[in-house]
Parts: sequence; C-alpha cells; structure tokens
Amino acid sequence: MSKPIELMGLHLKNPVVTAAGPWARDGKSIQRCIDAGAAAVITETITLEAKPRISPRLFVDGYRMFNTMLYSDLHLEQWESELEIVKKRDCKLICSIWGSSATEIAYLASKVERMGADAVEISISAPIGTRNESLCNHSSDIYAFVHAAVEAVEIPVMVKLSYEAAVSPAFLRAIQQAGARAVSAIDALKGLRGVDIETQRAEMVTYGGYTGRNIRPISLATTAQLCQYTPMQICSAGGITSFEHALEFIMLGATAIQLASAIQLQGYGVITKVLGDIDAWLTAHGYSDISEIRGAALPSLRAFEDIKPQVIKATLLQPCDIDCDICTNGCLYDAISREDGKIVIDANRCEGCGLCVACCPRKIIELGWI
Repeated sequence: MSKPIELMGLHLKNPVVTAAGPWARDGKSIQRCIDAGAAAVITETITLEAKPRISPRLFVDGYRMFNTMLYSDLHLEQWESELEIVKKRDCKLICSIWGSSATEIAYLASKVERMGADAVEISISAPIGTRNESLCNHSSDIYAFVHAAVEAVEIPVMVKLSYEAAVSPAFLRAIQQAGARAVSAIDALKGLRGVDIETQRAEMVTYGGYTGRNIRPISLATTAQLCQYTPMQICSAGGITSFEHALEFIMLGATAIQLASAIQLQGYGVITKVLGDIDAWLTAHGYSDISEIRGAALPSLRAFEDIKPQVIKATLLQPCDIDCDICTNGCLYDAISREDGKIVIDANRCEGCGLCVACCPRKIIELGWI
C-alpha cells in the first residue's frame, strides 16, 4: 500500500483525500469514505445556520456536472451529534467551514476543533450567487479571516481557493502570512448547463458549481502555478476521476489530491479503486514511495517567453487515403491537401502547429525536424 505522507503536519496513510461535498454530509457518509480507504475526509461545509436545499440541484451532461448546492443543511448542533458516531481509526477528519465574518470563522473553527477535527479547511467562496467578492479579491480581508481561525485553534488550517484566488500571488502571500499551512485548489467553477433554445429558458434555475473531468486541465495548470507562487503545501482538486489523474497532480507538485464528483458519479468504491491503482502503478514502475515522483513534471514546464521557436513540420508516417478530411479541413495554413485521393503535406506551408497530429484518428502524422 501507499506509504504515509505529511500534510500540514498531519500524518496521512496515503495521498487520497475526499473533498467537501454531499458524500461527506453526515456521520454515516463520512464513515463510508473512511471505510473505503481515504486518508482524510473533509466534511460538507459547515456554517452557523443550516442552509436549505433546492430541487433539482444536480445536473449531469456527459462528463460535465453542475450542482446548485452551497453548504450543509445540518445545524451546527446536529454536526456535533453526527461526528460523535464517526470511527476515524487511522483516518484524519478535516472540517470545512464558511463564515460571513472573521468572528464567525474563529467561532466555527474552535467549535469543530472541540468536536474532534484534526484540521480546518476554510471555504472562501461558492460558485453560485453567494461569492464574497471582498473576501475573494482583497488580501487584507482574507488575512483577517484566516488569521482569526489560526489564532482560535491548535490544529492546522487550510484554505480552499477559487480559481481567481489561486492565481493571485498577493492573495497567496496573505494566506501564508496569516498562518495557513496549505491550500486546496480549485473550488468548482461557476457555470450553466445550457439554454433550451425552443423554450428560450436556461436549463438551470441559477448558476451552478461546474465540476467533473472537463475542468481537470484548469486544475492541473493551477497546481503547477501554485508551486511557483507559494511554498505552502497543495491539496489538489478538480476533475480527478482516476489514478492517472491523481498521478498527474502529484507529478505537478501536489502533496495530496481530493476526490469529489467522482464519488458522486461512481460511488464510494472509486476511493478504493484509485488507491489500489496508484499502488499498482508505483510498483510496476519501480517506485517505493509516491514522493519519488512528486513534482517530476514541473521541470518540463517553461514560461512562454522562455521557449525558443523550433522549425518542425508535420509528416506522414504512412500513406493515407481514408475519407475523413479532419486534417485537411482543420489546417489553417493550407499545408494539407488531397492528391489522387491521398493526403499530401506541403512542408513549405506547414507551420508545425500540431493540430493535425492531435486530431488524426489513425495517429499517423507526427511533428519532427525536416
């Protein structure tokens, strides 16, 4: 099995954490995450007052998932009862909290610490109409919120970031200076499923949190940028549905990863599967510890301005006469055409953009030196 890792000073038995969400909405569901093998479980976001649910609130379209859920529908006192029945064993419990002021945050943090939380995650935003613009855009405000929590508890504090907050160096510095030990990123994006053009109505009654594997590219880029912007540890989230996705984030510098909508769509068994697949991959590739690959992909990334242009061209690996025309229609430089029914690439016109290589269904085009 995966060797333990350290996150915020907590010893986790593996790098897989379950994110805040309805799969950890009460004691029973938290226990299911624990029993499936998660190293840490983050509760659904706890507030001072229970938040009502609306129906419908979950919208799925292929790999795209939208939800209009905000925070827990349990009162704070109910959470105390729910956490009493949880058998943590070797799993860590992280309580997600949200408050409208630094005072509220401090109170909630101290309250969940007394309930048995091993760490606190502060949720600073929600993707639907309740975003606190001041908190998310001003480093002085986020400093006050985070510092209030840090001063109120002895356990470590992590901050969950929206995409906008995660790409702001000044914002990250304020969080670090306030005493946070780690950040988790990214929170769901704001999205709409679409519009029914016949009825001329939106397919959702309000904006929703956009999650699922389609947001993974944004989450991957955010993780890599965070490694440049802050020395704080990163617990990556966003579009992770398989062990391959988990390893991608680890190779970009994440200390741990969070499973979220994958649990909603595949069930709690996905936690066990991802863990087993990570271990199998590490063993097959001769690694004894996941730390051996952490950050391994970062040296391959460079700033755009530092990349030296290369003269490379597209070439065919074998003759092609199939009738698909993806490459001919997609080439904006008119470098690909048909002659006597066969694909021909004009090296003089080719700009080496790589679109034809990416789109070719037979994978018989490559980029190389001419």
